[in-house]
Amino acid sequence: MNNEVATGFVQDIPGGFVFEIGNGWLTRRVYSTSGRLATTSLVNNSHCEEYWQETPAEFEIEITGRGQRVHLDSKDFICQGYQTHAWDDTCRTIEAKLETQFENMPLRVSVFYEARAGDNFIKKWVQIHPCNLEDWVIRSVMVENIKLREMVEGVIPRSRYQRQYENLEDIVHSEPDKCDTSEPHKRFTFGDFARAVVSFWGYGEGLFFFMQSLLGKEAYHRPTGLLMRQREYAPLTEGVTTGPAIIGAYVGPPEIGFKRYNEYLMRNWCVVAEKQLPVSWSTWLVTLPGNKPLLANYDRDFLLEYIEYIRQAGFFDILHLDLGWEADYPLKVDTAKFPNGIGEIVERAKAAGLDMTYWVNPFSASYWKSKFETEHPEWLVPGQVSRRSGATALCILTDYFDYVKSRFITLATEMNARVIYWDGNDWNIPECKATNHYHKDQEELEVKAWKRLAELCDAAHNARPDLLFVCFSLPFDNHRLHWLDQEQISDTYSYPTVQAELIQRQQLYQMTFEHPYKAIWGSWYGINWHDAGDSDLSNRPMEELIHAEMSMIGNGIAQAGGGFDLKHAPAELIEFLRKLFAFRKRFAKYFDVYQHVLGFPDGKSIDGEGHIIDGAGFIILVNPTRQVQSARLPLDEPELELDATKKHELTDWSNLEQGIPIGSFSIDLPPEIELKPLEVKYIGVNID
Repeated sequence: MNNEVATGFVQDIPGGFVFEIGNGWLTRRVYSTSGRLATTSLVNNSHCEEYWQETPAEFEIEITGRGQRVHLDSKDFICQGYQTHAWDDTCRTIEAKLETQFENMPLRVSVFYEARAGDNFIKKWVQIHPCNLEDWVIRSVMVENIKLREMVEGVIPRSRYQRQYENLEDIVHSEPDKCDTSEPHKRFTFGDFARAVVSFWGYGEGLFFFMQSLLGKEAYHRPTGLLMRQREYAPLTEGVTTGPAIIGAYVGPPEIGFKRYNEYLMRNWCVVAEKQLPVSWSTWLVTLPGNKPLLANYDRDFLLEYIEYIRQAGFFDILHLDLGWEADYPLKVDTAKFPNGIGEIVERAKAAGLDMTYWVNPFSASYWKSKFETEHPEWLVPGQVSRRSGATALCILTDYFDYVKSRFITLATEMNARVIYWDGNDWNIPECKATNHYHKDQEELEVKAWKRLAELCDAAHNARPDLLFVCFSLPFDNHRLHWLDQEQISDTYSYPTVQAELIQRQQLYQMTFEHPYKAIWGSWYGINWHDAGDSDLSNRPMEELIHAEMSMIGNGIAQAGGGFDLKHAPAELIEFLRKLFAFRKRFAKYFDVYQHVLGFPDGKSIDGEGHIIDGAGFIILVNPTRQVQSARLPLDEPELELDATKKHELTDWSNLEQGIPIGSFSIDLPPEIELKPLEVKYIGVNID
């Protein structure tokens, strides 16, 4: 395959035209005959196999107005011609122009197709031009509607948890201790459905797909085909341009398909891609002597004392103020706790080399009731009362939004926020029946609310480009990752050390097929959380603490590994963590990626994870048991993509300071690695 050239042609034919665009990975052909536009071929160029079977519609539009809900598709439009925009060996972009009569007015639509040299994907997007018809609203646009051949089947991670979302994805947050650990090496289910990846029978290849829009949805279902659409609420007088529907190609087993999918998201969509992830000391995770969780019970004096302990530890980047810093109004500082203002804490933290994290929950009001409840009843969502706080949610489509936007910018600029941790259900839009807000029906509310939440992220990111927005609002949604830097896959907290870490590794193993690893906020509650075990760390077995910390090196340690009572922690633990965090920061880039190795963690045998970039990095091996065990080092795992024609230099970095040579090994003849009870090993691969 020549992946360095964009290919294509366009030709007039009797009754219309035909064009083709492609690159080294994919080729797409589109015909216009008798005024009708339709894709007629979609080929994965690795084996030149045809994936396309039928195009029910090249696009579809849903419009509402004047008491009607109207569905138009490409067959209702007449193709008027085409225009090439970029047309050379680096990029091929072509626009098909269509028109129909709607309510006695011309309605024009453009469909764009694009292929670029060097990409393993192609794009398609739809533009609905403004139409001078008042009272009509665009509700959704179907950008792709293609039936694929019977040889193409969907691939999803094998379900292992008790409950699933509507799209059949496991709810790993629900009863995680009861997950199915049988057949740990069986990773996938093949069949009629897919959320991100399909494969072609017998050829070791397939496609990945993503509707690149905050409001995007995509799914493959064999009876209906590959559907990719964007929800909207846009006046027809303004028109709309959708995000691109992405179809990419891969060669190899499904593991490679999911890897290419996640690589696409990280390189082209995720706002977190180039950012460094800071090490946090969080007020929420600390348990004080007597098994007393700190939770929200911190104030000026406590923080000023503990900032010095944080500084002395030497490995922290941010001070995380969780629930408890606000009072009276959302995002306003509690002046009883901080009589000199939060600026005193911010400056003392800055002097200790620390940025700030602030926990926020401005719309769903799940934890406390503000004065806005009585001062601005016009902002409230009628009947949406939190069972926890007794507070009523505030509607995003009110002037309250402007207040939150201003406060977010203040957090990012004046209050030195490097992370804003967005808790609660703010992204799960409740039904609002208020008649005085800037919305009518629930469809309009959801679309406009999500756009406004994204606007909040944009405003704060523009104010501070290295700012991280972290959100816990299930289900995890990749479409939000252009605005939210990280999302949580769970909030699992009620399990003791060793079991808690096993559960975290299981959840990550399951979710990282379809969600980018770096965009997952570690939901581990660390070693000092009051459910983790004896709250007095000096009485905890050091082997358990080291096991917990080392096994969370990839995801979790930055958020929770240092989240404990530094004042009463044993010096041995602090010294160990200095070495561990120095190791992680030294090799930080490798821990932004994840590859599946060995089987689904079952708590009985050694499990692991890969952190390899371009043939170098680390393989983590974890023994979750109290017995000595050994495992064959899985150098041949597909996602590692290690060169099968050469030997690889292996070193043992478990001492955290220098690599101890193991030897040179090919991927088909790797060494057997022995692990002591609860031992975690870091095996370097081609690390100098």
